[in-house]
Amino acid sequence: MPNSKPNSEPNSEPDLHVLRLTPYYYLAGRELTHRELQYEPIGGMQVQIMQTTEQMSALGARQTVVFPRRPGMGKTMDVDARTRFELLALPIAPIPTRAKGYIGLLVSWGLALTAWCVRQRLRGGRRRFSLIHVHCSELPWTFLFAVVAKAVLGVPLVITTHCSAIATFHPESLLGKVLIGPARLFERWAVRRADAAVVLTERIRKVYVDTGLTTEDRVHIVPDGVRLDDFRPSAADPEPDPGPPVVLYCGRFAPEKGWADYVAAAAMLVREGTAARFVMCGDGNELRHCRAELARLGITGHVELRGHLERAEIAAAVKSAAVVVIPSRHEELGGTVLEALTAGRAVVVTEVGGLPEVVGHGAAGLIVPPWDPPALAAAVRKLLESPDLRGEQGAAGMARAAGFDLAAVTRRLAEVYASVVARR
Repeated sequence: MPNSKPNSEPNSEPDLHVLRLTPYYYLAGRELTHRELQYEPIGGMQVQIMQTTEQMSALGARQTVVFPRRPGMGKTMDVDARTRFELLALPIAPIPTRAKGYIGLLVSWGLALTAWCVRQRLRGGRRRFSLIHVHCSELPWTFLFAVVAKAVLGVPLVITTHCSAIATFHPESLLGKVLIGPARLFERWAVRRADAAVVLTERIRKVYVDTGLTTEDRVHIVPDGVRLDDFRPSAADPEPDPGPPVVLYCGRFAPEKGWADYVAAAAMLVREGTAARFVMCGDGNELRHCRAELARLGITGHVELRGHLERAEIAAAVKSAAVVVIPSRHEELGGTVLEALTAGRAVVVTEVGGLPEVVGHGAAGLIVPPWDPPALAAAVRKLLESPDLRGEQGAAGMARAAGFDLAAVTRRLAEVYASVVARR
């Protein structure tokens, strides 16, 4: 099995210079303030972009990564000999939304980014960059400003659709319902204008091709990756806790992550007297609503809230769990499920997006309907009552996780870059 840590394998395109544009980025090892966590709650997309950047640098690509500036940071940061961060000051008021980040974050990022691209074009940026890679989420703005960046700089465009408005996103808020139409419009526009579209699953690839948005040769499946050695069980791991088995939720506290369904299922299991410890890790603007819901259900003392964890702490939490629950209401490919499979943990996922595909349609995890706490509770109960089933699914999960090795996944992305540059 190839080592999933960054390696020194040379890039097939030594002069490749990637301009990576993203409104989100996880700066590992940085102590995050409460304000920063409100500004941008840490989730799987941030972690994946960070890991991709690090691994691509190890493959030899030069990268300029443009994302919002954090408090106390300068305008630029040289990460290593190949990677530079360009940090944008955003015209944004610190008003948190209920679901994720500050109001207007993506629009402010797009406007600041457009101004930055104009400055780069005036300074010869068209000759400086080989291609643009924009990481897009389910709202209209990342897709819109991806096309704007291509138009301003005049270089090839690669987009990654982390969450498709067309096929994955199901809005819950009034704002989300208002924006879903424009989001689908701009996603279609961006996919048509992109020189390459990167998707996480076969499901989205099929949607893009079957609807005529792009052709087979311009859409590529490059899933999220996981650093296998960080999550595989090892002899260095601490001894298992002799107490009740841990049922883990690890993710942002946002409506689409289904934390409320996890809490409701936990309440059912607590009332039944199920021997288990319920642990929730992560941050987000709905964390205070979670605390209120735990109090309303009378289970505050039965659910441990650990807050934001660094990557090593997340690995330890996942390895210590008996069951990892991914109760998402919409999700294409969650990082938590890959980490749990790598660790050989039993998982319960909802039947949304690409999650059933990731767990082999039930071979490596139980699948339940979204928005269904009773079904979630029943699946957790089934796994807690059957150590043999947990072991079987854990072994199957570890085998499937090998296909998501970060080093291999990043090499696939490098091949996409090479194909785009070759057509230039």
